[in-house]
Amino acid sequence: MAAGALVDAIDVVIDELFDDVHTLEDDVHTLEGEESTVGECDGSLWHLEDLPERYVLQYDTRFARRFLVTVIAMTTRFTAGNFGQLSCIAEELALRLLLRQANANLELFGLLEMGVSAALATFADSVYEDMDHEWLYDDSMDGIDESVVGSTLGVAPMSFEAWFTPFNEGRYVHPSAADEPGASAGAVSS
Repeated sequence: MAAGALVDAIDVVIDELFDDVHTLEDDVHTLEGEESTVGECDGSLWHLEDLPERYVLQYDTRFARRFLVTVIAMTTRFTAGNFGQLSCIAEELALRLLLRQANANLELFGLLEMGVSAALATFADSVYEDMDHEWLYDDSMDGIDESVVGSTLGVAPMSFEAWFTPFNEGRYVHPSAADEPGASAGAVSS
């Protein structure tokens, strides 16, 4: 049941992320002629507003497309049977959205039983390398990745610029979502 809920969540989240991209594309600030960000968007969004709020003004159409490609590439690996671990922070955040959607769908139909919930938690534990990405939702933890404490704990860089950077050379990030050549963020370890 947990696997089915996750597959259903994949369809829902991808469809709704397409809607989010379209909403951002259509929400152009006419006075400036610039694309909107999630923080400025007048339209309704499904999932992009659920990403860490501190970066809401950086979630523009280009970001939304990269994030959508990341979700599609990650979920393709899930369903192809060759998935190991998540590759980058953007994938960690995407899985958070998928798990939340799977839980909501199960709860809606009264199917979120202890065994199903435990199966989803076991899946998450097996693919998340750590839960550091959750700190992105806690403003008091902003910058921990750049601190002595973060270095001691082995926290990977979590700045917005590092979200599409593979944790290491063995991790796959789709070329359409990957950092552009010459970008300041290099491969990081998690």
